[in-house]
Amino acid sequence: MNVRGILGRLRGVRRNGRGWMTLCPAHADKSPSLSVREENGRVLLHCFAGCAVEAICAQMLIKVCDLFSGPSTERKAEPRIVLDAQRQLDGLRSRLTPRGRERSVTVVLTDETSLDAAIARALELAVEGELVQVAFDGEA
Repeated sequence: MNVRGILGRLRGVRRNGRGWMTLCPAHADKSPSLSVREENGRVLLHCFAGCAVEAICAQMLIKVCDLFSGPSTERKAEPRIVLDAQRQLDGLRSRLTPRGRERSVTVVLTDETSLDAAIARALELAVEGELVQVAFDGEA
């Protein structure tokens, strides 16, 4: 998708230097805080309020890969439980403070056979200061 297609999904678009400023769809924006520009076949988004790109794209009903005009590289599909956990984390991340958004979140995928080990690993990571989410796959 090109920059014009992205801008068509946004409100309050105005030209600003090399790009555009617009209202961010990921939070209750009253004055434009989302910077949009095109560079080397990529659409670059930056919310000055700190919203994650994933949250912005989700509100525009597009995928992050839609911001890149080049062919995407195929990768192994994540299990559904991991994708669901990542979607939940993206929504929560948009409500964190800017400092909190910089922290990565580790998703520990487990099933009935390794539940104890997964919880122990998650606790270990949490003690080290990491944000952790345990995703239980009951279909294994």
